[in-house]
Amino acid sequence: MARYTQHFLVEISPENLHSTIIKTLEACNLVITYETDDYVIAQEIETNASFAQLVTVEVLIHRSEIEGNQAKLTIVTKNAELPLRVNNYCHGISDSVSKAFCDSPEWRLLEVTSGF
Repeated sequence: MARYTQHFLVEISPENLHSTIIKTLEACNLVITYETDDYVIAQEIETNASFAQLVTVEVLIHRSEIEGNQAKLTIVTKNAELPLRVNNYCHGISDSVSKAFCDSPEWRLLEVTSGF
């Protein structure tokens, strides 16, 4: 299973955080399939990728660590594909999602780290 993780620290009004996450994921052509106050799951629905390549993106909002207008997010991008190449399909989607979160005009990006 391919799995890529990014951690973001953003500055945004807590009231706008959840809706901004959803807008950003939808801008990446992902469909929101589940959401709570501190968790969002989005998936690819219509794509030319094989079933094993279909990507799921999970966003965890660290509600207990929100300080003022700073929020921590963890994004996990995964699929059932074996990551036999470094530059695989899931990695490409992960990069696209990460770029969308980095470039969002809705918040100020304070920090981003990646882990595999």
